Amino acid sequence: MTPPDFGNIIGKIKGGAKQAADQTQKLARVAKLKTNVYSLNSEKSKLLSTIGIRTYIFLAEENSTDGVVLKERVKDEIAQIQRIETRILELNNEISELQSNAHVDVEDITDSTK
Repeated sequence: MTPPDFGNIIGKIKGGAKQAADQTQKLARVAKLKTNVYSLNSEKSKLLSTIGIRTYIFLAEENSTDGVVLKERVKDEIAQIQRIETRILELNNEISELQSNAHVDVEDITDSTK
């Protein structure tokens, strides 16, 4: 029976530890990106609420359904929502990319033939 190659075992342990650290970094990055998406969705909801309030006030005060005037009153909020949606899409793509590359190789370090 041959004694185990401790140098090889330690190298494998170090490799496994580095891989675990890399995986933890990816998971932390995904969590941060998801938090950003949540914040952006909250901001978007507030803007949609503002549009609703402005629309209600316009319809109540003006007693009109002139879409051109209404659109002018909410154009800034609509532009902000479009920017938010674009950013959310970018963040979700980054999350998907990180998650698709997130895998862990498991190797038996007790096997002395490797």
